[in-house]
Amino acid sequence: MHELSDFTPLRPAEQQLVAWLQAGNREPCVISAQLPAPDAPAQMRLRASLVRYLVRGGCAACPLPETGLRLFGALIEGDGPPGAQTRGLDLDGARLPGDLVLIRCRLPELVLLRSARVENLFFNGSALPAGLAADRLLAYGDVVFDDAVTGAPAGGLNVRGAATPGAGKSGDALFVDRLEARGPLFLDGSAARGEVRLLGARLGGDLSCTGAHFGAGRDERALSADRIDVTGDIFLSGATVEGELRLLGARVGGDLNCYGAQLSAHGARWALHAQGARVTGSFVLRGDASVRGMMNLTRAEIGAMTDLAGSWPAAGNLLLNRCRYGGFTGPGTPITAEARIDWLARQDGSLSGGDFWSQPWEECARVLREMGHDSEARAVLVEKERRQRAARRARLRAQGEGTRAAVFAAWDRLMGMTTRYGREPLWAFAWLIGFWLLGIVAFEAARQGDMLKPNDSIVLRAAEWTECVPGAARNAGGHSQLACFLAQPEGASFPVFNAPVYSADALMPIVDLGMQSNWVPDENTLVGAGARAYLWLHITLGWALSLLAVAGFSGLIRIDNNS
Repeated sequence: MHELSDFTPLRPAEQQLVAWLQAGNREPCVISAQLPAPDAPAQMRLRASLVRYLVRGGCAACPLPETGLRLFGALIEGDGPPGAQTRGLDLDGARLPGDLVLIRCRLPELVLLRSARVENLFFNGSALPAGLAADRLLAYGDVVFDDAVTGAPAGGLNVRGAATPGAGKSGDALFVDRLEARGPLFLDGSAARGEVRLLGARLGGDLSCTGAHFGAGRDERALSADRIDVTGDIFLSGATVEGELRLLGARVGGDLNCYGAQLSAHGARWALHAQGARVTGSFVLRGDASVRGMMNLTRAEIGAMTDLAGSWPAAGNLLLNRCRYGGFTGPGTPITAEARIDWLARQDGSLSGGDFWSQPWEECARVLREMGHDSEARAVLVEKERRQRAARRARLRAQGEGTRAAVFAAWDRLMGMTTRYGREPLWAFAWLIGFWLLGIVAFEAARQGDMLKPNDSIVLRAAEWTECVPGAARNAGGHSQLACFLAQPEGASFPVFNAPVYSADALMPIVDLGMQSNWVPDENTLVGAGARAYLWLHITLGWALSLLAVAGFSGLIRIDNNS
């Protein structure tokens, strides 16, 4: 354990700090009103070992105030042993009794705060050229770097508007893995060249990166926040991220706000990798936001999508497998079937082994339906069926089963034309109406051409029919056999032919209107034989379309139940 006497003789700035502590002054200890220059005089210099001794509360002769150490305008230079990880301020594992407030201070060597515990941490306006390592830092209050500058030759971090020296894609800007803070973390306006890492961090407020600029570091990662737990929002409004933005398994109590954000993979595989993330509020992607690279929302759970088509990633750069969300919100957010089909079609099927994932389409349709847009939901499902069936045929052809693929092609075309793949079975009734109208034309033509005959074997053997052939005694006027029969008293009592009723009677397989059982086209003439052949086609189409309509309503012909 150190004693204050171990640091004698004290420098002028050190004497000022010790006197401030001994006086119990609650006001900050001001060494200088400005940020010291790198070559600042001795009157502004403090040894890092003395600051470490004092801030840990180990000096009985100069105890810390309840608020902790509050120091302005000092240069804290390293005096640690050679070969140590840092000669500068080493507070690894420290349990600080109060705040650590270093305003407009210069710390030339690396600052270590790994596994440290502190009430509030402030580096406002300070310069940390060698950077800061704060893995597993536990802060019970705010962690603030307003206008601070931190960096190293290979990379750095400027928080809230300061500039960062250094570059190099292999560099790291800031690692604060497993940071715990009861309040927010502000990185607004920061410019980091190197990876900023917040793995497993827990924030009691917002993570604000408004207007920040994150450059790619190791493995082309710019901002890594896997498993971060944010009680409030994550603000990336107007931010520029050149490299992978990782939010794997993130938990966000509010919105993930990327309004106007410019996300670029910058050589990485992903521009935004949010697999398994949970966003209670909205995922905001609008306001001239852009995603250049792949966006992975696999297994993500999102309260609502607030987006615009111009902000979506390009085709082939979107993954939505098992992504769930509650709705589409916000003015201008597209909810038309055409727009959402365009959105879903941007998915990259190659990443699922070439298989078609139906869940994203079903999820989109579910959301549209719950929002009251039933027709839009059906259109999405129809397109989903079309693409899924096309993927099945492609898979069969790839397996050398071309014949089966051809059979499925014919079947799929029929299902698409008649019931919209079972998603709109009322289309079958539209086809029934069409064939009913065609039947009216065909059977009325047969009637006008006298190409009908009674569909009754008793009548066909009776004299009033057999003796009405042209040239017979009852047909001396040369009329057609049908006209002669209808002129007889017996024929006048026979049910009158009605083409609309006849067409409906032949087309509907269950309903018996009594018309088809009384009349049938006469196949003894060429035109009558054609009308008779069409009658059988008419009946077959009626059965087929009726069965397809029933199967469509029951869902039996949807590919979900047949693949």
